[in-house]
Amino acid sequence: MAYESFRPEVLAKELMTDRGRDCVFKNLCYKGPIIGDITKKGDVLRIAGVGRPTVRDYTPGEDIALEQKQSYNQDLYITQAKYVNVEVDRVDKAQAQGEVFGVEVREAKKALAQTLDEYLSGFHQQAGSVIENTSCTSGSVLSTLAEAEQALLEADVPFEEERFLVISPAIYTKLVLGKIVFQQANAEVFGKGFKGSYLNFGVYVSNSIKKTGDVHHCMAFTRQAIALAEQIPASMIERYKPEKTFADAFKVLHLYGGTVIRPAELIRVDLTTADETTI
Repeated sequence: MAYESFRPEVLAKELMTDRGRDCVFKNLCYKGPIIGDITKKGDVLRIAGVGRPTVRDYTPGEDIALEQKQSYNQDLYITQAKYVNVEVDRVDKAQAQGEVFGVEVREAKKALAQTLDEYLSGFHQQAGSVIENTSCTSGSVLSTLAEAEQALLEADVPFEEERFLVISPAIYTKLVLGKIVFQQANAEVFGKGFKGSYLNFGVYVSNSIKKTGDVHHCMAFTRQAIALAEQIPASMIERYKPEKTFADAFKVLHLYGGTVIRPAELIRVDLTTADETTI
């Protein structure tokens, strides 16, 4: 089909789906239930929940107290509005039998995904606790990761709760040099960057991990730690013809926001790599 059959809702679905190939952090976030619609930057959504009940002593023959817990809503603000505006050099690259094709669309999808992942990795600044290793080697990295697991256990994270460890490629190298054996699983199921399971963590490698100087701000967390809401509204996808060319173009607006909902379940693991030959 030519670009005349362009349908924004189809392109929006294409850009939003199958993101496991392009994102690490997005696939590990809490995504619902989140109340509200995303139409523009500045929208406010609500994360519904209830407080933890109080455990009381029971005395036979005495009345028990009825505790009235109020439901609460945590706000999630849509603070990010990112766009791509790209020219398509041939009209037959747009759409065929309901699917969007073309190098331009695939590259736009990857660029939006990477920007989102870099945004989410910035939440390391809101971690409930920080573990440091200023001389991280293949010999010392294990004890540091064990401390991260301990911190989550001390935050009352159940053993059966999903836990994730996202590290930079340099830290992954330390694990490889330390001959740490990962319990393997189907990486296609667990998404991009998945290397296997270790210390009850699903271990992921991401280039989006933030650095301050030589310090790698890796992150250990549960799925309940960071909430994410995102949308590419069909109304924010347009096809047009740039002036002075015979080409077609499309522009896309990606709206999203995130928040830390359980800081105690987000551990920042600050690791500074050291030379293996000098330690």
